[in-house]
Amino acid sequence: METVRIETAQNVALQYEVATIVDRGVAVVLDWLVLVGYSFGLSMLLGQTGARPPEWLLISLFGVPWTFYHLVCELLMDGQSVGKRMRNIKVARLDGGQPGLGHYLLRWLLRMVDSLFLVGGVVILFNGKGQRIGDIAAGTTVISLRRRNSLSDIMAAQHAQGHQVTFPGAEMIPDREAALIKEVLANTSSARAAAMEKLAGRYQPRFNANGQMPPEQFLRTLLADHLYLTSR
Repeated sequence: METVRIETAQNVALQYEVATIVDRGVAVVLDWLVLVGYSFGLSMLLGQTGARPPEWLLISLFGVPWTFYHLVCELLMDGQSVGKRMRNIKVARLDGGQPGLGHYLLRWLLRMVDSLFLVGGVVILFNGKGQRIGDIAAGTTVISLRRRNSLSDIMAAQHAQGHQVTFPGAEMIPDREAALIKEVLANTSSARAAAMEKLAGRYQPRFNANGQMPPEQFLRTLLADHLYLTSR
């Protein structure tokens, strides 16, 4: 399985599995089914009501969704379309930042080029980072969000058994930082150990925990404390 190394905004490097070309292909088919379903439903509605809208309105009603579907979906659904969400994949920037309008717009503008003679699929197969031409231009790729281990299940089990707080003040950690700790713990790549050590080194001095426990145990305890204290 190909992976891509992404540097987060907190300067922690993580590796994600690149979405397979099969996943991306299935997502495209699902998106087409959504659009076909919309067009069929609209045609049925117009036929049953006997409405005769002007030609420009018909072109807009049918053409606009087909034209702007991917751009609007990725903007509103955090890098996903309906098909991508069903396949649990999303668009991500290689530099770890949050994709913006410019990135999604570049991908959308070059979608037609990628679709010609399956150029995009060929580029994805040989690129090594799961990028089609639009991704290369935008500095993005499509990653898999699947996790082999469910960290939330572990945390839920801990809470159900009655959690003892080890680090008072853990509730002061911002949610975005807690999300990063969870992301690092759930990561299954070869970069996981280094990322945990770097992240633990950032928080251990704050909680006077230098050398008290291994990085993974410290981060799990800190995150469990945060979840427990913020959920009371």
